[in-house]
Amino acid sequence: MKRVWVLLGLVAFSGCVTAKPPRYYTLDMRPSGTVAPPCKVVFERLAPAESLARREILIKKSPTEIEYYALDRWAADLGELVLEKLASELAKPRDLSKTLVVSGTILSFEQVDISSGAEAHIKLALDFRAPNASRHQAPAFAKVYELNTPMSSATPADASLALSQGLVRLAAEIATDLERL
Repeated sequence: MKRVWVLLGLVAFSGCVTAKPPRYYTLDMRPSGTVAPPCKVVFERLAPAESLARREILIKKSPTEIEYYALDRWAADLGELVLEKLASELAKPRDLSKTLVVSGTILSFEQVDISSGAEAHIKLALDFRAPNASRHQAPAFAKVYELNTPMSSATPADASLALSQGLVRLAAEIATDLERL
């Protein structure tokens, strides 16, 4: 009987030892070269909403249910990744004499399961201020940006790619909005 317990213990222990390691993802940080903002854009902190503050990649299963990939994680803080990608897209302004400072909140940055597969969903609330303006003053411009990008398959790698592509589109929309200021 003692041998059976030892054997069961070894089997259970071997299951723990062979656990798969986590996989890490980042955004495609290469600038697309398609966005030229009218002025210099300096990013301050982008704070992720509480559900996005974890390193695990979020999946929205339904309008009321979320889960996270068990082994798939962002390689860095999500606020830092989104900030770096947007900064890379908006890095070549046409006029260096004007500057706007951007801060905000990442409200959504996830894979959304839909009946036809999956899509990437991004929602950012951004405030634009003059460089010397206090964060307590009303911003010169504020907007909530939201978009969905189709995914080829419901995998974390495709989610990372689709979210990267979504940020390129979002950067172009930001540049267009800055033209109107």
